[in-house]
Amino acid sequence: MRSGVMLSRNIVCFAAAGLLLAATYFVGFNLAVRLDADAAQSRYETLRDAGRPRAAASYGGRIVALRRKSGETDEALAPILADYGRVLVDAGKQQAAAETLTAALSTSWGRALDPLEQASLEATLARAHIIAGDVGRGVSIYAEFLRLSGDHGAGAHAHDRYMVGGETRENGKSRFYAEAISDAEDLFAETLTPLGDPEKFHGGREEKLIAASNMMDLGAFYASGEQGSYAAAGLLASAYELRRAVLGEDHQDTVQVAMMLGPVYRRLGRLKDAEKIYLDAFHAQEKVKGSNNPDLSLYIRLLAGVYEEQGRATEAQALYVHMRDLFRDAFGEQRYAANRARDRSLDIDRPVSQQFLLPANYLPGDLIAASDFTVPLSKNSGIDEMKLRLAADPRGNQREDNLPARLAQLISLCRSDTGERLSLRSGYRSYETQRDLFQRIGHQGTVTPPGMSEHQTGLAADIDVNGRLMRQSDKAYRCFEENAFRYGFILSYPQGNDYLPGENSFEPWHWRYVGVGTAQLYREAGPFNRPQEFLSALKCYEERAAAGAFAIAGEPDICLDGPGGAGAKVAQKDANEAERPRGPLDAMAKAARKITGSSDARPGESRP
Repeated sequence: MRSGVMLSRNIVCFAAAGLLLAATYFVGFNLAVRLDADAAQSRYETLRDAGRPRAAASYGGRIVALRRKSGETDEALAPILADYGRVLVDAGKQQAAAETLTAALSTSWGRALDPLEQASLEATLARAHIIAGDVGRGVSIYAEFLRLSGDHGAGAHAHDRYMVGGETRENGKSRFYAEAISDAEDLFAETLTPLGDPEKFHGGREEKLIAASNMMDLGAFYASGEQGSYAAAGLLASAYELRRAVLGEDHQDTVQVAMMLGPVYRRLGRLKDAEKIYLDAFHAQEKVKGSNNPDLSLYIRLLAGVYEEQGRATEAQALYVHMRDLFRDAFGEQRYAANRARDRSLDIDRPVSQQFLLPANYLPGDLIAASDFTVPLSKNSGIDEMKLRLAADPRGNQREDNLPARLAQLISLCRSDTGERLSLRSGYRSYETQRDLFQRIGHQGTVTPPGMSEHQTGLAADIDVNGRLMRQSDKAYRCFEENAFRYGFILSYPQGNDYLPGENSFEPWHWRYVGVGTAQLYREAGPFNRPQEFLSALKCYEERAAAGAFAIAGEPDICLDGPGGAGAKVAQKDANEAERPRGPLDAMAKAARKITGSSDARPGESRP
């Protein structure tokens, strides 16, 4: 009995001692992590590595407070601040994260980081700003990334057709910046509504205009991809509303954003919003240019296209008739009656794409140095890429009525209008050059396969703006979009085309010479944003235009969709696999040869 009591007492004593030890440890531990920075850091790292950012964040704050109290400066604490800032982001404490990361990046340690490490921290900071509601600061960081991305920033999928030297360190850095922007797409789509949120951008007039410019650039980046429409809509709509509030809806900078936002709304099916945007842009340009200017044709076509999609064929047709009256008054009653045999025989209007290949022995016979006609260059004037075809009009002034002279005039006009620095990046490229590049690095998806590049014709010009490829957000792009048809140029690879391999072959920098008459016809009567289909059925369009038999809004386009038209589908499959159509434009290619009476071998090709 007595031994049992003693045993019970011993158990109680042991339990009490254990509790006392535990309490002592707990108190000592808490005192240590509260008073000892090293102990707090050990606990912080354990929780961070265990994936418990909320718990780790409280210890991170203690580390910083204890080390600052002991006299350590933010210069010394910078690596800890950077790590702690990332943990705060994961813990959902975005405002505190933004302040902490800003402190780390503003130190000499932060400024001395490897550019990619620094950019990674800045991207985290940008996200923290945006989620915390300070969208303007986040946008400014991503806009700087876009500036640093160079050619990779020309599109949301970072086209690499010019990265022919392989993945150099500089190319890798540029790619990193473009990919960082791409990674933020969902963030912008979730943060901004498709109609824009200008109230999220604060400050005075200049701050708002800077924010609008940054958002326009980023919105254009996302708009160039097929999946970025929601992010693009939020950014562009916010930029549009800011510019409209500060500058007015008639200001050219406001119109510039409208011309990027309208197509995004159309892709999203927001046709009423697109209609309003295009109406505002049309009325603004009508005030500036006058009601009888054929430059209004761009805005008329965009608005009429929206009306057609809405089933408002009568209103669309009225706009088309108005546009043709403008062209008749500006360019003459018989503007399309002339025989275009010369253009066909010299391939000036020949379609070229993965559906319309050029043979290996195709070689233009009238290549000249672009510098001979004062075209500004991005590269040494002696190389082939700085050559273009002369493509002179036989009845015109040989010095002025040709491709390079007209390109020089167009560049001069847009440089004067915008203040941007424009130059020729790439003109002629031979089949052999394209083949060698493709064999060397084509597996990376960075070079177009041989035979499907318009550069082989010597009729294509890639344009640089301020030292990198032209972007849709450049003022020069809108100048080209509005005026290029007057000089004989069209945009070869518009949004949503399938003319080149890859997910997205939109190339806002690539302009193709087809001659003034053909470019005017494309603007007036061609299928909108379908240049290869237009060229494949050009003879049909010319004949109908000369007869005044233009397509009627809401009715099928005879040249594309009528019997024997370039868009007609092959009725029966050929048993021979080699002849079986591989895509919609293969059928067009066959039909086009019937229309034009041409064979696979075209005049102008060099023979072995």
